[in-house]
Amino acid sequence: MKESGNNRLTRTISGLTSQGQAFIDEDGREIWISGGFLPGDKVSFFLDARGRATGAELIDPSPDRVKPDCFFHGPCGGCDLLELSEKGRKREKQAMLKRALSRIEGGETALLKPFTAGKELIRYRPRVRIHQSRNHEHRDAGFLASEAYQGKVPGGVVPVTSCAIITSQLNKRLVAVRNILSHMPIFLENLTLMSSSSKHSDKVVGHATLMKGKTAGHFHKELMKIMKAGQLKGLTVSGFDGKVKESHGDASVTGLIAPDCEGGPFIAEPSFFVQSNIYQNPVLIKKVIEYCEVENGSRVIEGFCGAGNFSLPLAAKGASIEAVESHPSAVRAARKNIHQAGLIERIRLVEGDAIKELIKFEANPDVLLLDPPRTGMPGIGRTVKALNPKKIVYVFCDLDALVKDSNNLVKAGYQLKEVTGIDLFPRTHHVEAICLFVRS
Repeated sequence: MKESGNNRLTRTISGLTSQGQAFIDEDGREIWISGGFLPGDKVSFFLDARGRATGAELIDPSPDRVKPDCFFHGPCGGCDLLELSEKGRKREKQAMLKRALSRIEGGETALLKPFTAGKELIRYRPRVRIHQSRNHEHRDAGFLASEAYQGKVPGGVVPVTSCAIITSQLNKRLVAVRNILSHMPIFLENLTLMSSSSKHSDKVVGHATLMKGKTAGHFHKELMKIMKAGQLKGLTVSGFDGKVKESHGDASVTGLIAPDCEGGPFIAEPSFFVQSNIYQNPVLIKKVIEYCEVENGSRVIEGFCGAGNFSLPLAAKGASIEAVESHPSAVRAARKNIHQAGLIERIRLVEGDAIKELIKFEANPDVLLLDPPRTGMPGIGRTVKALNPKKIVYVFCDLDALVKDSNNLVKAGYQLKEVTGIDLFPRTHHVEAICLFVRS
């Protein structure tokens, strides 16, 4: 179809895809609209010969649009739904979950609980990742630019001076760390800073990931300068492969793992994954415990257990846990946490790849608990057929992975019974979903 004023269409944005892309539902067909549009926006656009939208323009803003409260919104790739009201975000995320369920065999019969939005929309994130510019003429550091601004921002990074979603301890150090990195050789893939969940603790630690071909020994002086500038109590350093090569000081913080479990506070380190919302993590744990429904003697097999965020509270409820984790630092922290909690008789921890290790466990557990990386779990059908659990509790952080793995679980003989969405990432399109599967 030739682009001209005669075929410019006017429509209202129907919603967001699982990746946050605005779309219009045109007779059951999704037409994606680029340009940062939001649900409820009225836009005009052309359709090219392939049926793709081009030249989109905003005609009438959504009634849910609000003024962004961040100077860096747009270039910064963080809070992509900052211009959508909290009421609008909550409604749209529930709709995104509902659309995802419609793509799962039998998913529309599952009970979809009301979306659990967070009360705290700022200062919720206990970790932040800083990148060095890759442009030698624009030596700066900051957050990665959003997709729309890639190529427009010098060096690909936005030199933020403040961020509302990270904890106050991290925000206080942001500029100092940025400044010291901007005067250093380009040698870091990224630098992660992590704080405690406690407002009464000012402890911050870091993890530096080196670029491919760089060695920690060669940049020892720079790493020590980073520690000093950021007032870091500890710093771990890994190569490009992610394996920790060395550690300086005490690189652990407390309060991010199983925060309400007796025997804490437990430790975590910035080199491995932790849940990224200090206020919603307890809500997430509570829902996982509810879905697992354990009692004394219940047998739970857990994949991707990290440092014990779910293992510890489930064992404290009387369950017997067999857990798998691949990251060596997470395994080390988990063992310390298990010993500290006095749960060594109830938790058996195996270091290894969950995809390979889970099928080696004895079959017929009461619960299989999974919280894999964003892309989901390859071979999940084969795993559940080998284990034959009575129920599966699966924590998803990506809706496309939810659809893919859920359909594989249905093929393996399980039914999606209940789903709860939790807002672990306020002001963004990301949705965390806890799903309960039972044998068909």
